[in-house]
Amino acid sequence: MINEKEIFVEDERLLGRYTVVLLNKHNSGNWMPAVMQLDAVVTNYRLLLRPFRKKYRPASLPARYIRTADLVTRGKYHCIALTLSTDHQLHVMLSTGKLDDLHDDLSAMKSPPPKFQFDDSVAKNDIERLITFFGKRPLDES
Repeated sequence: MINEKEIFVEDERLLGRYTVVLLNKHNSGNWMPAVMQLDAVVTNYRLLLRPFRKKYRPASLPARYIRTADLVTRGKYHCIALTLSTDHQLHVMLSTGKLDDLHDDLSAMKSPPPKFQFDDSVAKNDIERLITFFGKRPLDES
């Protein structure tokens, strides 16, 4: 579980906590949920993702790196398609709870004020780490 007190920045606050899985499109064209569950924390500034019950440092996706968060259907699964500034897309599905709540929290997320900015190199590295880990391809290759 992500410990907010250790990683939140000034004026950052929790909007919601979810257990999510990513949907992957297989070579056969079928969409399947990943086996690994992720602990997802949505704050007013960013989305934090970490494998559930693992001690990895969470991946931090600041609001400005998420272009869109759209409710979509992939195969027979309802999910949220997160389009990232890297032209990758993550398809996030809830394993429990209401997808609308997660979508509302992602929509409420905003970039932090100018007095605080996330380190761009760390954010880009975290996005690349997620993409590599889940084998995601840019949008034009999906």
